[in-house]
Amino acid sequence: MKVRNRKVMEGYSGTLDGMIYYVDRRTGATLARRTFTFKKHPGQPPFRKAQKQIYAINPSDGYKRNLTDYIIAFNKLPENEDRKMSAWTNAYNKIMYGMQKALPGKVDLKTITRAQIYSQNLPCRTVKAAVDAGLLPKVRGYQRWAEQI
Repeated sequence: MKVRNRKVMEGYSGTLDGMIYYVDRRTGATLARRTFTFKKHPGQPPFRKAQKQIYAINPSDGYKRNLTDYIIAFNKLPENEDRKMSAWTNAYNKIMYGMQKALPGKVDLKTITRAQIYSQNLPCRTVKAAVDAGLLPKVRGYQRWAEQI
């Protein structure tokens, strides 16, 4: 939610009165949300383990730039007006979880490694390969994003 409290200074980020305040990088607006605590849920530990593992792969800077360029092109499409992505991590998660769904016997995100990606030639290797495999929707000029993970 947008902040309309005069007590909070312009551009303030941090916690105050059970709320987390932060500045949106794109709009410059100060936003707020309630502090949260994770609830016990049986799906949480496997999800946490998968998230840690896919980010332990540590994608290259070129791959991250390709994902950033992809989301800029994706967000420009009029049919994606209601489902915009804001960071390279959104596209990265979409690729990884889509790959696990498409190749259930071959890919387990809780144990995936960079060596496995290269040895099995998985479609997450490049953004171009991910689009060709249908893990991400096609956008104009996606063929140029061939930087290795």
